[in-house]
Amino acid sequence: MENFKFEALVTEDSQLKKLEDCIKKNPNINEWQITKRLNGILLCVNAANVGAFDIVFALQEDGFFLERLYEE
Repeated sequence: MENFKFEALVTEDSQLKKLEDCIKKNPNINEWQITKRLNGILLCVNAANVGAFDIVFALQEDGFFLERLYEE
């Protein structure tokens, strides 16, 4: 399993609910957590058999644009 972190410009509750629904329908995502920030959200994902690009692409098809964060 891999852990990924993403940022997204999601500020409204309706967008947040839609994002949660999109994440729930992805069978490769085991655990996830959304943290609200001032100008968007931080999405932490624990996933198996899927890469960060695949997660970004799947959510992009649903209208969300995420940027992966890299830890140093």
